[in-house]
Amino acid sequence: MYEILKAIAAVQTGDPAADQFGFMYARRDFQNLYNELEPNKPVIVLDPVVIDSNFSEMGVVESVVYSGSFMILMSSDIDETDYDYRYQNYIKPLLTGALLTIKASLICDYPSTIEVWRTTEVINVLDYNFDGILINYRILRDA
Repeated sequence: MYEILKAIAAVQTGDPAADQFGFMYARRDFQNLYNELEPNKPVIVLDPVVIDSNFSEMGVVESVVYSGSFMILMSSDIDETDYDYRYQNYIKPLLTGALLTIKASLICDYPSTIEVWRTTEVINVLDYNFDGILINYRILRDA
């Protein structure tokens, strides 16, 4: 999952202002150190990934299951008016844009079976005051 999400985040268009996402891979206690933010650009914050291998009777890996969580976040201001404002300006655009891009890429570019995809809205996370979405996933890929 690390390589997949990092590759999705690193899609280069030739125009640095149009590149898709920032990316950070870290344990929760290190995530507060993130400060490489570009305005109006979502960042993917990936927690450590759990990897389970499924073996055949002959001891051959048949599939790999990736599970864990990541967040897609936008910078916000702790003093912004209310939750509806945050939803309309930060969370909803991620739900209808960035999240769909990531899901489509997982299905098309990195053939996978999404077994669990749980989305939770988050506000004022990490020291940088991000708003966005938390995704808990379980993804199966054939070996």
